[in-house]
Amino acid sequence: MNVEVLKYLLDNDNYLEAKADDANLDVGASIGIVKLLMANEGNEDVLKGKQVYHYEKVIQPLLENVTCEGPIGMFEDDDGNWVSSCCNGGIVDDESLLQSYLEEDFKCQICRFDADRMD
Repeated sequence: MNVEVLKYLLDNDNYLEAKADDANLDVGASIGIVKLLMANEGNEDVLKGKQVYHYEKVIQPLLENVTCEGPIGMFEDDDGNWVSSCCNGGIVDDESLLQSYLEEDFKCQICRFDADRMD
């Protein structure tokens, strides 16, 4: 688990707040769980009962399988679905996740490289 991203999410709780609202869960509990995870170096084994459910619904989606927007961003397909222009699996890699949050530009390493070359 990327503890640096956890710290960022704690310092910038708007992401946690939005996910908690989407899941109809208390953002205060999310913040407490993030603090608990940080105190235990990201070890999920410390979570019990409702904490696990809360982690899976609010925190985990911000850490894992975060959609890469691709080098040219998202576009709408013929069926009205938003699709990534990423050609590398469509997921932001763990190494690029903190930078993605800092820049609010969610790209994997390859798409970030491609976008820089296109500029």
